[in-house]
Amino acid sequence: MIEREVLEDASALIRGSGSVVILGHQYPDGDAVGSVLGLGLMLRDLGKTVEVSWPEPFEVPGRLTFLPGLDMMVGPDKLEPEDLIVTVDCASRERLPDFNKILRGGFNVVNIDHHTDNTMFGTVNIVDKDAAATAEIVYLIHRDLGLELTEDAAVCLYTGILTDTGKFQFNNTSVETLKVASELAAAGVKPSWIYENVYQSDSLNYLLFTGDALSRCVLEEDTGLTYVFISQENLKRFGVRMSETEDLIDSLRALKTHRIAALFKELESGTIRVSMRSRNDIDIGSIARKLGGGGHKVAAGYTSSRNGFEDTLNELRREIIEAGWGTDNR
Repeated sequence: MIEREVLEDASALIRGSGSVVILGHQYPDGDAVGSVLGLGLMLRDLGKTVEVSWPEPFEVPGRLTFLPGLDMMVGPDKLEPEDLIVTVDCASRERLPDFNKILRGGFNVVNIDHHTDNTMFGTVNIVDKDAAATAEIVYLIHRDLGLELTEDAAVCLYTGILTDTGKFQFNNTSVETLKVASELAAAGVKPSWIYENVYQSDSLNYLLFTGDALSRCVLEEDTGLTYVFISQENLKRFGVRMSETEDLIDSLRALKTHRIAALFKELESGTIRVSMRSRNDIDIGSIARKLGGGGHKVAAGYTSSRNGFEDTLNELRREIIEAGWGTDNR
């Protein structure tokens, strides 16, 4: 539960501001984009000037381009905060690498998040570590902040909850989560329409790319690790953007005998970005934090400091074994 005093402080900051900049984390997922846009739409309806952004690469994942409010997007190099900054779904300033200057520029910061490792970096911190998604928190507090829920905002928030709960299948899906989803549906959300847009709108190129990627899937018996490496060459071959691959890891999760799934993604710089998921309550968040990233217990990620895929894979493999999560330690 969020303390009443915290919500009152956040509400006062909103009331006292004429403009609000809302920031989501780098490589935004459905929860980050949905929370940024849902909150932004409600603030704009309140009469605020709203700009939303996240660090480079500044693009919307293809399956989220149907969301309302994208006209509020402003590139990180063009932001000009005047009053208030709100961060959503960000555990720390490190998830906002393009915004160090403005976050330290004397502006008040409202930090809204659900990550267990949140560093409480805001002027006001609205952090509920039991919430399934940041979008769930935004919905639960919107009245306390003096905001009115519109159908467009509800669409964005429902999308954030849908994606961060894995279509309401992950163990973070609580009774409260389902209640919030039902109230958003009552506000005009059509669940089947959102599901179709998020999960049934892939291009033929992406389906072919997915088939190729899964044909290269590896399962290691000793670590229980299943993984796929996506190179820039793979993307170019099929005409696919990296932002389209966010949910590919869910296909790896379907493998019955795995314990940890990892998607290794080669960025344009040559750096390797690692997305991880786990089952049986294996705490991969601790591994991600050790390697400079963050996230949740069963869903986390980091950007590798190693050179290339092989070194990155070997590092992750060592961490899994050292943590005692190899199959010999079940």
